[in-house]
Amino acid sequence: MASRQRHIARQNGPRLHVNDLVQGDAMVNAERASKLFTGLKGLISRNELYVKLAILFVLLQVLLVALGMISGLIAERKDRQESVAREVSAAWGQEQVIAGPILILPYRYYDERQNNSETEWQEQDGLAYFLPQSLTIDAVVTPERRHRGIFDVALYKADLKISGSFAAPDPAALGIEPANIFWDRARLALGVTDLRGSGGAPQVTWNGKEIPLQPGTESDLLPSGAHAPVPLGAAGATAPLAFSVSLKIAGSRALAFTPTGKDTRVTLNSDWPDPSFQGAYLPQAHTVSAEGFTAAWEVSYLGRGYPQAWTTASLESKKVRQHFAKDHFGATLVSPVDFYLKTERSVKHGTLLIVLVMAAVFLFEVTARRRIHPLQYALVGFALCLFYLLLLSLAELIGFAAAYALACLLAAGLITFYIARILASRLRAAAIALLLAAIYVYLYIVLQLEELALVSGAFGLFFGLAAVMYATRNLDWYSLKKGSDVAAPKTGDSLA
Repeated sequence: MASRQRHIARQNGPRLHVNDLVQGDAMVNAERASKLFTGLKGLISRNELYVKLAILFVLLQVLLVALGMISGLIAERKDRQESVAREVSAAWGQEQVIAGPILILPYRYYDERQNNSETEWQEQDGLAYFLPQSLTIDAVVTPERRHRGIFDVALYKADLKISGSFAAPDPAALGIEPANIFWDRARLALGVTDLRGSGGAPQVTWNGKEIPLQPGTESDLLPSGAHAPVPLGAAGATAPLAFSVSLKIAGSRALAFTPTGKDTRVTLNSDWPDPSFQGAYLPQAHTVSAEGFTAAWEVSYLGRGYPQAWTTASLESKKVRQHFAKDHFGATLVSPVDFYLKTERSVKHGTLLIVLVMAAVFLFEVTARRRIHPLQYALVGFALCLFYLLLLSLAELIGFAAAYALACLLAAGLITFYIARILASRLRAAAIALLLAAIYVYLYIVLQLEELALVSGAFGLFFGLAAVMYATRNLDWYSLKKGSDVAAPKTGDSLA
């Protein structure tokens, strides 16, 4: 029996030795890891202030990502509003551009062609265009607001009175033989972007004779509009030709005019309080008030890029088409409160808001010896970001000013209550509340100062930095105690 035990011991001896070595190595590695962890913990404890600052910097980057997501949401909601505006405008009336009227004379001409060294003359049909000597337009715009869900769309109805006169057309000045003019097919064309909202049966008064307007312009120069056949006699006219048109149209957002007259005069009246005058020419005189606006333009043909008469076969034809597409002026009915734009601008100041509030909380932490966990900083930061989301969602329902006030109360109240608990001090919470109130009031003022927003923002940054420097002027950062010297708030702490 004893010999058997000795035999088993001789066989297991090497195994037990190997196991002892493995266990010893594991203990050594565990001891090394424990020392490394202890050293790292001590390093962090000795440099807790700098570690906290690094964590706050990373947190700031996360909050900036959140602000970026809110900016994307604002752009998405703005695109949705524009989509709704397009849908309503498609059924009501587009942005209107009035061009003309233009006197159009069909004619024939002969084009020289070479065929096997022989010259051939082919008959072609062309159009001669004549613009009015004088053109006067009086427009009265009556705005309307239509609702689609939570979105508003600015629409209008316009009453146009167009009058003026043409000089007697002179085909010879364009190199056209009078005999090649089809005088009986002469027509007066008026370009209008969208006539679906026109009311009644509009007519043109041509030399004292009323002629009903017909759909289409029968000209590539004016893609849409109306025309009326006008009598010129068998040999044309020798005296000025007077005309007048009364037209009612419906449109959306903007109304513009093309200066087709040798002397063009346009008067525009509306009770919309926020116009934007745009286009190639600004009004010579205008008045804007809370009751509406009045604007008057006077445009000479010398400022245009096209002549008073031309033909489709001339070199000027392509040039005139290019100018007709962009050479117009008028007014746009701007929304008095573009809360998407203001919300987007307020988000751009979000970094300043977050940095100032976080800096104030951090200063309270290091001066009051109250330890604040990074998660608590994160909650405060996300509450600051939530302000912008509340502002956007509420502005779509109750308007920007009311939404801004309510979002400020909710965000500031939540942060103040939370700071009062984690700092265990009503006084410091009140300081944070005053800081938030000052920043929100300052931000609202900056949003109203569109032209002075940059200088206001620069001074805001300056005074914010000055306040931080003043508050920390006597603070010895190297002497701040670390770790256990900073007390963590307890549940039973009184809010002094």
